[in-house]
Amino acid sequence: MVYYSAMKRKKTLTPARADITSEQLKLSPEKDGISGIPAISHGLYTTNWQAMPEHIHEGCIELCFCSRGSLVFECEGKTYTLMPDNVFLTQPGDRHHLTTNHKGMRMYWLFFRYPRKGGSVLGLPARETAELVSRLKAIDAHDFAVDHGMRQLFRDIFKAYEELPHGAYRTLVLRTLILSILIQTIKSAGNRPSLKTIAKISDIAKMISRRPAHRFSIAEMAKHAKMSESYFTALFRSVVGLPPYAYLSKCRLDMARTRLAETTASVADIAHDLGFASPQHLATQFRKTYGLTPTEWRKQPNG
Repeated sequence: MVYYSAMKRKKTLTPARADITSEQLKLSPEKDGISGIPAISHGLYTTNWQAMPEHIHEGCIELCFCSRGSLVFECEGKTYTLMPDNVFLTQPGDRHHLTTNHKGMRMYWLFFRYPRKGGSVLGLPARETAELVSRLKAIDAHDFAVDHGMRQLFRDIFKAYEELPHGAYRTLVLRTLILSILIQTIKSAGNRPSLKTIAKISDIAKMISRRPAHRFSIAEMAKHAKMSESYFTALFRSVVGLPPYAYLSKCRLDMARTRLAETTASVADIAHDLGFASPQHLATQFRKTYGLTPTEWRKQPNG
């Protein structure tokens, strides 16, 4: 199996420091008797990275969960931008690589190894293993939104390694958490709306991207889609990968970046024109997403 080359480049730290200063922390659940899970990793990046080597994973799924910030993958010639609470998943043989991530970005990886025919994973009986494997193999979407609870499941895995002694109980806790992640992944990847619904949501997303300065409200957008506000919000997140307001923020930041690159407008003017509360608000959101302030980004060679 081939892993991210980043695993060789980044420093491995103790679990106790995983959520504070780590750049990369790798766990090996198979050493706890959890078959089929060769690695789970957590990364918190203190610098901007670009252009990781292209690679594949033989016989193994790679599941990447973005917890904070943003990152960009390429897979089989297509580009995928991952935002918080989104998963990027590759099947065995999918040629892919991480092209860009930003300072402050936090993510988790989980590797699932397909068993041989008749084999077992996670200590499950043969029938349950076969069902789990069948459903994972049926996932053809590379990126999709997942429930916010996915973040806590990953955190609990690292907490279990930190707080629980090696033994049968820790194995039980880890197996339960990992299985919950896989089941949530299957459910999220398969929860696809109808083509008509996708078209409605896509039209609204295009409207937002064309008018990022407009103060859209959930009520306004839901009425336009002829849906309840809660149903619209859930469907928008499912189709677009972000909640409506998060997508609006992304469109505003994308437009801000374009204006920084193509005009000499001040940061204050850009913030005002795009509906940000203040230049400081724009700078804060810009840095969270791109790892640099607008002024710093504009000074970059590609700014």
